[in-house]
This record gives sequence, C-alpha cells and structure tokens, in this order.
Amino acid sequence: MSQFDLPAVSRIQRECYSESILESVDSFSAKLSASPDFCFVAVQGQLVVGCVVSLPWIFGEIPKLDSAEYSVPPEADSLCIHDMAVTPSAREVGAAKHMLNTVLGTANHMGYKQVFLVAIQGAESYWMRHGFKVVPAGKSLKRELSAYGQEAVYMVKGED
Repeated sequence: MSQFDLPAVSRIQRECYSESILESVDSFSAKLSASPDFCFVAVQGQLVVGCVVSLPWIFGEIPKLDSAEYSVPPEADSLCIHDMAVTPSAREVGAAKHMLNTVLGTANHMGYKQVFLVAIQGAESYWMRHGFKVVPAGKSLKRELSAYGQEAVYMVKGED
C-alpha cells in the first residue's frame, strides 16, 4: 500500500462499514506511515478492491479508532490487524484470503507469533474459520472496544 492508494482505501471502507466506524484518510495515512511493512492492497485489473492495514502493537490493547497520529509502541509484542476489507464484487475471487495470508506471513517473517484484531459487524465467524479465537475482554478493553460498535469482539491467533 502507498499513500496514492488511500482514496481507494477510503472508498472500500465506505462500501463495507457502517458510517459510525468510518475513518478518515488522514487516519489511514498515519497508520501507513507508522507501519508500511504491514499494509497491503488487493488489485483487480487496475482497481484497488481490498486493503489490510496492520500495526505492531501490544496484546491486550487496541489502536485508537480514527486517530491522526500513530506510532508503533517500542514494547509491541504482537501484530494488530486494524482493518481488512474487500469490496463486495471481489469477495468471490479470494482477495481477502490472499491479503490475510500475506499479512500473516509477513508477521511471522518479522517475528510476530501472535496476531490480534477487533472483529466488527458480526465478522467473528469469518475470523474463527481462519484460526482466530475470541478473547474475553476486561473492563478497560471493553471501554476501548465500544468505539468499534456494540458487537465488537477482541480476537487472537497464535501463542496464548
């Protein structure tokens, strides 16, 4: 992913998510700048049809939603898949699976044995099919999850 791709990332987000959790182009730019090795796009022809935005982070915490500033914590012990979305028209061609395999392979190559995410809009069954497990959220994490919607679920894959 490059800064040039961010308008397409914003378009994909609008196609896939409810308005209450949409993030600004500035927020995606900040995440990409903080963690360019873990941000990817899927392209069909010349059209960006999917994106995955990830950052090294601390397990048990989550990056703030729609911030204009991000920096990788020095004590980051895991990779956080902050956002993965594919346009409805590209879901049947395996774009999501390819992006997930790419980000998981990169995480493993860079030494991150644990990957976590926040499943939104009922997506936890998708993530479970790919080996992620629900993590019970304590009071502090529940407060952070509330920004992602009532159905937000914290999930992890890898070392327990």
